[in-house]
Amino acid sequence: MLLRRCLRSVNSTRCLLTRYLSTDSSNENTPSTPDKQDLAPQEKEMKFVKLGDNLESDKSSEQRNIDQNHNEMLENLNSLHSLVVSHHTALKLQSLKERPIAREDFFNVKSLFTLRDLFDSRVHLGHHIGSWHSDNEKYLYGIRNNMHIIDIASTEQHLWRALNVLSLLVYSGGSVLFVNNRPGYGQIVQEGASSCTERHWTDTTELGIYEQPDLTWFDRNKPDLVICSSVNNPLSQKLLLHCNKYLVPSIGILDSDVDPTNLTYVIPGNDDSSQSLLFYHKVFAKAIQRLKLLKKRYSWKLQPM
Repeated sequence: MLLRRCLRSVNSTRCLLTRYLSTDSSNENTPSTPDKQDLAPQEKEMKFVKLGDNLESDKSSEQRNIDQNHNEMLENLNSLHSLVVSHHTALKLQSLKERPIAREDFFNVKSLFTLRDLFDSRVHLGHHIGSWHSDNEKYLYGIRNNMHIIDIASTEQHLWRALNVLSLLVYSGGSVLFVNNRPGYGQIVQEGASSCTERHWTDTTELGIYEQPDLTWFDRNKPDLVICSSVNNPLSQKLLLHCNKYLVPSIGILDSDVDPTNLTYVIPGNDDSSQSLLFYHKVFAKAIQRLKLLKKRYSWKLQPM
């Protein structure tokens, strides 16, 4: 049995060898067909030339597109630049008309005084603790030698706000009336009002100064803003009531014993010292002078508000 199996395996290997040899001989006899890549050199050159022409045409079209896009971009940038310049010019010319209260301290009133100026002018000195008004407690800092001390930081903030209101009103063409009916302070108020060409009402009698107690002059020629530095005076109180009646805003110096009921804008501070009153009126006059000059400078460019 083993012998038969060996013979069968030998015969099968012979058959495989004969088949393999026959296929090799047939491959050698058959002629070889040319490959697709074996092309004639002329055809290769023609195809290369056509391909180069296509590449050059593609490059030129791409360059034209790039140049066109670049020119369009330059035109857009030039138009955008001109638009920005015109817009900036328009804002520069009309900023004082359209945006006077769009941001804090538009008229730069913080540069008119410093905290040291308030302290040197004795603005923080109040009255005796027995004569204070309870509504002014939030403006007080403390007590020293039985005297109320006014918070000077609060005075600074309220004075900035009052100066902003005053600047906007003056630039809009409004008129201001300075009021102080206490004896002895008329000259300070007169000098402050005359330096900025505004009206005033004091205890003295001069041309252009109102001293009638019936306030008929107020009904005929109402101001746009009243600045009062003698709020506790009876005549001043009567005037402030008239302001409330005719909807005229008022700015008042609020000492520790002053009733703030009839005031629109308060400035916590000493109203009895000539040094502090001189400081107030100098700051008010300086703000009015600067705004009138600014209005005169830009009056040919801007329309009235």
